[in-house]
Amino acid sequence: MSPALPSTKRARAVTAVAACALLAACVVGPNFHAPAAPPVTRYSMAGDDANIGPTQAAVGDKVVSEWWTLFHSPALDQLVRQAIAGNPTLAQARARLEASRQAVKAEDGRLIADANAGAERERANLNAFSGGAFSTPIQGFPAFPTNPEFNLYSIGATVSYNLDLFGGLKRRTESLRASEEEKARELDAAYLTLTGQVVAQALTIADANIQIQALNDVNANDRSDLDMIRKARAAGGASAADVAQAESQLAQDRSAVPAQRQRLAAARHQMAILLGKTPAEWAPPDFDANSGSLPAVLPVAVPSELVHSRPDILEAEAKLHAATADVGVATANLYPNINLTASIEQSALTPGSLFNYASTGWNFGAGLTAPLFHSGELTAKKREAEADARAALDAYEQTVLTAFAQVADILTSLANDNQSYADQTVALDAANARVEMMRKGYAAGGVSAYQLLEAERDWRRTRLLLNQQGFGRYADAAQLLLATANVPPGVAEGAVPLAANP
Repeated sequence: MSPALPSTKRARAVTAVAACALLAACVVGPNFHAPAAPPVTRYSMAGDDANIGPTQAAVGDKVVSEWWTLFHSPALDQLVRQAIAGNPTLAQARARLEASRQAVKAEDGRLIADANAGAERERANLNAFSGGAFSTPIQGFPAFPTNPEFNLYSIGATVSYNLDLFGGLKRRTESLRASEEEKARELDAAYLTLTGQVVAQALTIADANIQIQALNDVNANDRSDLDMIRKARAAGGASAADVAQAESQLAQDRSAVPAQRQRLAAARHQMAILLGKTPAEWAPPDFDANSGSLPAVLPVAVPSELVHSRPDILEAEAKLHAATADVGVATANLYPNINLTASIEQSALTPGSLFNYASTGWNFGAGLTAPLFHSGELTAKKREAEADARAALDAYEQTVLTAFAQVADILTSLANDNQSYADQTVALDAANARVEMMRKGYAAGGVSAYQLLEAERDWRRTRLLLNQQGFGRYADAAQLLLATANVPPGVAEGAVPLAANP
């Protein structure tokens, strides 16, 4: 048993231990607090038309991670799920998240004691000493043997512990954890981007098919008009100019079909890429007007919840958290630090005597490091970290403003597209009626070929515009769902399976 310390020394020891404990509990630098949500209750600006017509926005409802299922298309649902499973970009985001997690684990290991063990056998040769100046015995030391080669066996362990007096390691770990959160939210954003791209390409395929069908109907009407005008020409009721005008109109309308076919092909090729396949080894289904339906209700998160659910906002918040923690790291570097080390080693010339008491050696030490001649550099590093944190805060605020403006834009776009769709529907009904009257009038000889072709041109333009407005309404609905979608933890990573097919 060790002898008891005198009371004065014991008091000093207790004080030293207490001081170390207090210093070890000290964590310098600012503590992170998530910024408050903007104090608003709506997205649209005063004076905006937020009445989105037959499709209602249910503000306050959560958008599920499988937001595309609201379009009620089993084929679309299957494609999105295949993309989530096979898309290379999403796989990259998952790998970056795993790398960030491992970095956190590596840093966590620095917060506890470091222990290393080792064993070795050495073969030593002392010829340089035995045949040289040291071959003559020195008083108090024997001469080296004539055979200076021998084995040395050793085994031991070393333990070190960083007291982290001012919390630099803790702040570093905090920064890495925030970076891990950033990568997780980046993965969620990649998940939403991918699903949005799949839906966008499916809508493009559907719209291109609808436009091609509409153009084929237009061309059929053009051929019918051309036949009718040619017959009238043969009977003396139309001129050669009328026939030429009808032929020109047919050629113009036929020339619009290849552009839509190219649009269809490009969307199909892009869909294959999104699913991680080459265009040659896979083909998507042909979506059309009957492939799904526009949601009657579009759930929209309230503004105060959007900042806590939208991935790009959460990613910016995580970056701000990491930058704030880095200020603590830079601040801690300005102060001293203590590292405790201890080691024990067994060394012997033969394995049998390796664990004898006489073969034991040990040491214990405490090292103090403190900045002396580069405090100016460290102070500048701290100011740099503070500036980076301010920049991260500005970036966060800009991300929030952009997100709110995006939702407001989509809501007004939905309102305007719905109004245009309703107006174009009325216009198409009127154009249909006018064409019918013009056809009957031309057959009766009371309407010229020019008037008939003008009515046909107006009908064609109105029908194509109506199709475009219909596509715009679907695209707006998809963008609104994407803008406020909520991705629960683990879904984008694949740890939590998606809900069953609709």
